[in-house]
Amino acid sequence: MKGSVLAVLVVLTAGVAVLVQANESDIGGNLASEDVATSTLVIAYDALPPLKKVGTSSLRVIVFKVFDSALFTETGEWQDPKTSFRYELTYARNISGSVLANQTTKEWSHLGFTDERQASWVEYLETIWPDVSKGDTITFDVDASGVSRFYFNGEWLGAVEDPDFASMFIAIWLSPKTSRPAHREGLLADS
Repeated sequence: MKGSVLAVLVVLTAGVAVLVQANESDIGGNLASEDVATSTLVIAYDALPPLKKVGTSSLRVIVFKVFDSALFTETGEWQDPKTSFRYELTYARNISGSVLANQTTKEWSHLGFTDERQASWVEYLETIWPDVSKGDTITFDVDASGVSRFYFNGEWLGAVEDPDFASMFIAIWLSPKTSRPAHREGLLADS
């Protein structure tokens, strides 16, 4: 019973984050290449602009906490911005990277997303997604130009330059149609 509950927990919640590393391959023309990323896209975590907290929430499945998260914007309010926001997840569980990438596809399907770029994004994510452990933090930061940057425990991972990626990715948690409405409600409670 305990093993099956944990398996359900992982399957239900694994789409909680996507890590995109700079890579020599440019899948679908939307991911930052290593040369471009190192010359124009890399920003140290400590150099990210300060943002104001919108809200926080913990995601639980049954009685198990999966992660704590925090949402930030320039104003401290969520007005569905396409740019200039940050989402941080601190995991309370160990989850494999392949499960995370697969769950991202499931969450996009749940939301009814059918963008042709999704397949190349997920294909790439499957190759680079690290396993997360209890206490690890993944930061998803979107700048004013719509570039999505990812950090793992404060260390640069990579970027997706396509500004459409940011809104599709954050919709996993913040769309009114999210599979986790209570989590969304917690994040936006003060907004």
